[in-house]
Amino acid sequence: MRRLTGPIPLLFALLAVAATAPAQTFTTFVPADDGAPLATDVYLVPFSGERPTVLVRTPYGRTGMGGLCVAFNLAGYHCVVQDFRGLGGSGGGDGTIFRRDGDDGRAALAWVLDQTWCDGRVAAVGASALGIADYLLAPGAGPGLRAMFAAAASADLYHYAFFQGGAVREADASNWLDGLGLGDFYDEIREHRTWDSWWQEPDVLSRADDVTVPTLHVGGWYDIFQQGTLETWSTLQRDGGPGAAGNQVLIVGPWTHDGFMGTAAGELTYPANAGADPLSLLADWLGYWLRDEPTGVPDWPSVSVYLMGPVGESGPGNEWLAFDHWPPRSVALPLFLAPDGTLRQQAPPPGQLQLLADPSDPVPTLGGANLFADLTVAGRPMGSGPHDQRPVEAREDVLVFTGEALDEPLTVMGRVLARVWVISDTLDLDLSVRLTDVYPDGRSMLVTDGIQRARFRCGDDRECLLTPGVPTLLEVDLWSTAIVFAAGHRVRLDVAGSNWPRFEANANDGGDLNHGTPVVARPRLLCGPDHPSVLLLPVERELARDRLTSPE
Repeated sequence: MRRLTGPIPLLFALLAVAATAPAQTFTTFVPADDGAPLATDVYLVPFSGERPTVLVRTPYGRTGMGGLCVAFNLAGYHCVVQDFRGLGGSGGGDGTIFRRDGDDGRAALAWVLDQTWCDGRVAAVGASALGIADYLLAPGAGPGLRAMFAAAASADLYHYAFFQGGAVREADASNWLDGLGLGDFYDEIREHRTWDSWWQEPDVLSRADDVTVPTLHVGGWYDIFQQGTLETWSTLQRDGGPGAAGNQVLIVGPWTHDGFMGTAAGELTYPANAGADPLSLLADWLGYWLRDEPTGVPDWPSVSVYLMGPVGESGPGNEWLAFDHWPPRSVALPLFLAPDGTLRQQAPPPGQLQLLADPSDPVPTLGGANLFADLTVAGRPMGSGPHDQRPVEAREDVLVFTGEALDEPLTVMGRVLARVWVISDTLDLDLSVRLTDVYPDGRSMLVTDGIQRARFRCGDDRECLLTPGVPTLLEVDLWSTAIVFAAGHRVRLDVAGSNWPRFEANANDGGDLNHGTPVVARPRLLCGPDHPSVLLLPVERELARDRLTSPE
């Protein structure tokens, strides 16, 4: 199998094919539904007449997509690339992004289908923000949209792009919007902190039955949209309309957003089989759905995931697995947090530990699902993906819980949860939790992390402040992973009151989150039978699975 063969960056590998790209065939302005002029470049295959067409919508400037479109021309597809409204050469801007891109994308699609050079078959292709644009246009797109390819993206912008556990993903959101000249939109997002009608209006997954397009979803275990990619695939695969349900394919590798489909992730470099060739994937996916070519797509597994293993030493894992569903069947292995800083399979005696959360001195981010890896935090680059957490764990305001060295490998595949009991002395606080793989040499390599803001523990559509002095259970969603903890390794959980600037720091005062008065929180973390703080790991119980040399 030849699907994933080497560390070639997603989509931009196509640029090498068209290094001497000629100018576009023509430029025009496609009217949006409200009349806004959307700047659009069209690249036609010379002397070819009607052909299938690839549609690309971007916030980063359509002129930078010229090489990509020429590469599609060389593969036999017409190509159309369009600026988001208010960006590049497009008009109609209102200082926001993604709010109107569903309607704008469908207007662009209708315009392409109405052109004499389009044969009535269109594919939407994109990664990151471009992939989000694909998802947004899908509901109600109609039969002319024959296929989509969306990588490193999410159809749910509230839960998996701008917020996580009720906390704003500050570093990614603020810096990305500033880079687009949309800094004021960051303030608008923070005015809508609950899952309200403002977020529900452009939501895709609640309208899954109105999506009818087969889609190839590609994600990364360390990607900024990881759980969003998984949720988008599962919702459309299960609840999509005719043509979509059952025709969604998911591929997830050990990739960061800035190193997508490569082998290097943070401070680890995975074996060569972890790399990916988007050219093969795109060629076969588009060939099948747009040109009826026998590329083998019907035989692709619904899910192909890279099961990560130890790096730099022998051991299980570091292989591709195929499933017909995700997550695979598993049981929740409870590892209880003990007052002596251990993780145990049995509930420990009662006890408690003091935690400190000082908004003026937040625990710094070191690795994880970050977009701006080079952002300087605490005198070092913030990083992305797996980084050694020992510098963070050495802080007095981080509680560290470590399991015994494993006698045999432990395979974890699925969503990771931590349930932590606290007694607070403030009306609000955050719990930031990091899961790490402790190597025999002492390195504590980040696997995944999450956060929960206490006031949003009752749901994403309401706030409920803490009652100081009353034991309260907080559940922290660490998103998903697929990893083998090798024999001799240890499972570790780090608990803190912040992870900044990956997530905004909480003022803890229970007031207006945009204008709070910072106070130091000193919650007590509870352990024992009556208040069992616990890490829940989804341990593999899937008996039937296929091992792949690469996913197809």
